[in-house]
Amino acid sequence: MKRLFHVTVLLCMSSSMGAAQTKTPEAAQTPPPAQATPPATQVPVAGHPVASLKELKNLYIEPMANDLDQYLKAEFTKQLPGRVTIVMKADEADAVMTGTGEWHKGTAQAVTGRLLGLHDTATGAVQVLSKDSMLWASEAGDRSLWWGVLKRGGQRKVADRIVHNFKHALDQK
Repeated sequence: MKRLFHVTVLLCMSSSMGAAQTKTPEAAQTPPPAQATPPATQVPVAGHPVASLKELKNLYIEPMANDLDQYLKAEFTKQLPGRVTIVMKADEADAVMTGTGEWHKGTAQAVTGRLLGLHDTATGAVQVLSKDSMLWASEAGDRSLWWGVLKRGGQRKVADRIVHNFKHALDQK
């Protein structure tokens, strides 16, 4: 079995080296085509900017991948009632929360990835921006035990942890 693996690896390496050696000199001298730069994402500017988290009253949460924004809105309502109001328009907000998340779906992928240490089941990272500055940033992951990946709620757990971190930052300032 080991020999078969070594032979396969050697064959793959030699075929890639052979392909690299068969390139014509003209192909090697031509410059690669220019790649277009991806368009910069535009973050909505808050209507009433604040200088610190302590001054934050109204927060706009930008739409995020896999509905993380919806889970965050629910967690803000649950954990910080009356302290932070979630608004529906960026121009009504003191600050804007932007972010990204990654979710690996499927039990087999989640379990094998967790056992091999390749990835978390769910992760998310957010930042709170005011006019010209970043007020706060955090990240969270669903880091339950390996059998925990069989349960539902990866996005909810990530949102819960992010809002908990936000609440902790408010209490410290």
